[in-house]
Amino acid sequence: MGFAHTSRKPLNRPILQFLDGTAIVNPRFFYKIFEGYGFGVSRRFEGVGSDAHVDLYFENPPGSGREVFIIIIEVVSFAQAYVDIYRGNTRSAAGTPLTPVNLNFGKDVSSVVSVEYGGSYTPGSLVSNTVCPGGSRIRATGGATEVGECMIIPPGFNFLVRVTNKSASSTDLSVRIIWWEEPTS
Repeated sequence: MGFAHTSRKPLNRPILQFLDGTAIVNPRFFYKIFEGYGFGVSRRFEGVGSDAHVDLYFENPPGSGREVFIIIIEVVSFAQAYVDIYRGNTRSAAGTPLTPVNLNFGKDVSSVVSVEYGGSYTPGSLVSNTVCPGGSRIRATGGATEVGECMIIPPGFNFLVRVTNKSASSTDLSVRIIWWEEPTS
């Protein structure tokens, strides 16, 4: 079975190419990294007690001039954990800031985002709740979960990732967030 040949009109927009002529056919996120507007941040939390939680607060500050496009929020734990995402939170005490990393080592562009952990937060609206699988004894393999994919965070909005250790003993876990930024005007 073949396809009928049809003549096509040339594209009205330029094709993105590297200097060697290779066309860029990767997703938009790759191009944002190429431009210097792709970022990531991560934090490992060690020795989180049974039924204790850790918070990672992520904010696109008012007046930042950029929209933030979340690609992925990843939580990894050696034990079973609950993962809750809250939107519209109140911060009553600042935590320890984390520095977002530009995913293009050759670009000197800084992120507008504020990310921190260990502060005092009043959760807003619960928008996602899931579990990170774990185990016990010989089955203690841990697990990973992805939450909050493909979110758009305008200036003045925030979210809180709260991870609660639901195992009977302390554990290590981590949170990683990957995103890109676009000017609002």
